[in-house]
Amino acid sequence: MSLRNKRQEEFANIWLESDRFGILNLCPRFGKIYTTINILEKLDKNINILIAYPDVKIKESWEADFNTRKYKNDNIVYTTHLSIKKHTRSFFDLVILDEIHLLSEAQIEAVRELTCTKVLGLTGTLSSWTETTLLEELELPVIATYPIEQAIAEGVIVDYEISVIKVPLDNFTKIQYKTKLKTEKQQFDSYGYIINKMQSGGQDTMFLRLSRMRIIQNSLAKLKATKKILSENSTDRILVFCGLTKIADALGIPSYHSKSSEKDIFQDFAEGKGNHLAVVKIGNTGVTYTPLNKVIINYFDSNAENLAQRINRCMAMEYNTPDKKAHIYIISSNEEVELKWLNKALEFFDKSKIKYI
Repeated sequence: MSLRNKRQEEFANIWLESDRFGILNLCPRFGKIYTTINILEKLDKNINILIAYPDVKIKESWEADFNTRKYKNDNIVYTTHLSIKKHTRSFFDLVILDEIHLLSEAQIEAVRELTCTKVLGLTGTLSSWTETTLLEELELPVIATYPIEQAIAEGVIVDYEISVIKVPLDNFTKIQYKTKLKTEKQQFDSYGYIINKMQSGGQDTMFLRLSRMRIIQNSLAKLKATKKILSENSTDRILVFCGLTKIADALGIPSYHSKSSEKDIFQDFAEGKGNHLAVVKIGNTGVTYTPLNKVIINYFDSNAENLAQRINRCMAMEYNTPDKKAHIYIISSNEEVELKWLNKALEFFDKSKIKYI
């Protein structure tokens, strides 16, 4: 039995020996579904189970692993986090909340209305703030943790290196912003000036902050930096996370998002076909890409859990790099607001493995 399998059995037993009402915080790429199957195999057959996940593609991972492990139960109900509210009138012996850290306030409220006897929360990236929220709102404690650094030390996932590439916002290309032609740098500074002025007057600046964030999502400078990395690594398998479909489509590589017409592109890439793929708001969780050499993060926000999931996409053992490391490139502007987001978002990672370029 491999160390990974031993750990999966160990964490399954921890949950089984507890009150069976808690969260397993096991680092991404560890094998949370296999750990869960270890649990299910020791429970009564044909119990009523609800499995909730943030993305419908994660259902395929559950079904595939159930098939591999030959676990069968005709009383499993699958649902997205968004549709948990549709199941509040049913009774379940066990509720499994996959990627529990992604539950919204409304979804947490729906979970509170579920009728069940046991709850298993699963996550690989849990901030202290989210952990507190889940404990207070759902009375779900974290009963076991398997951190990234321990998994690396034990050879369960590969080591990593994060390169943060800082670029100044473009100050040469004029873009139409409503009635005026400005560079993205000029428009960003204009928003900053107005935001500061409104803040000093006690006014709400949320709308303007969202508009300023859009400039970063849509940045020409960050687009050029992303293209440069792709061209320098044309034969490597690279997954690119973008904030907007416009940017994903402008990279000159296959892209997959809600507006994509070719729906097989995503699955083909996950199975190892093609070198480059850009995605928007998908691919963060629950899917293993084999093999995957590098990840480029063209856009991020201040959510540490989201960024950690993206980084960990290429930290499974199916690596294909000479130095046996996952290589992650994060493209950031040199604007203070985005660097603050980045500093907060990197809280899960070893600072000695992060270099700034």
